[in-house]
Amino acid sequence: MLRRSLAVGIAVGAAALVVPTLAMGAPKPLEYRITIKNLSKADLTPAVYGVHDRRANLFRTGRFASRGIAELAEDGDASIALAELKRKRFVRTASVSSRIAPRRSITIRVRTTTSHRRFSFASMQVCSNDTFAGVNSLALPLRKKRNRVVNVRAYDAGSERNTESAAHVPCLGAHGVGPSERRRITRDSTIRGVADLRNAEHGWNRTIARMTIRRVK
Repeated sequence: MLRRSLAVGIAVGAAALVVPTLAMGAPKPLEYRITIKNLSKADLTPAVYGVHDRRANLFRTGRFASRGIAELAEDGDASIALAELKRKRFVRTASVSSRIAPRRSITIRVRTTTSHRRFSFASMQVCSNDTFAGVNSLALPLRKKRNRVVNVRAYDAGSERNTESAAHVPCLGAHGVGPSERRRITRDSTIRGVADLRNAEHGWNRTIARMTIRRVK
């Protein structure tokens, strides 16, 4: 009798393990409309963006920037960051947007599934040495037809010294010539006004961009 009870208990336990797996089913398709508004006083360059699961990252605060993020943050070149993102495991899609003019918005459509529901993007603020706007591994909402608004922070890539000099800043005519450094990615509050850049003309007020996410399917 004891042996029979044990056998029944094992069978029931096995069934309990199977039921949640079956209930989860196959990943379901999702579609989002994502609008990014530039709140700074200078262009945001074409952004590299992608959808992935929670095991992938585009950048991490407190870590050193990848070569792609450094190139993007210093000179607005998204090609290497895009290639890096496409090579990562757990990434479903990756692409590059159009540029975002000051106080203007762009809208992108993202198709994914319930198994890849994280969104990341990065875009250089051109009046800086190596500042970029970005979000990393943001969970996309499941509820339909309701806006989620996200304040986008600015980050210092830590790969070029913040001289704010016309000799080193893209919006003032310089490209690929800034003095290198080796620091980790940190938050960037705004332009400091130590040389040729001025916050009133080129900067932002803590939030460099605003993102509105809406699930449409």
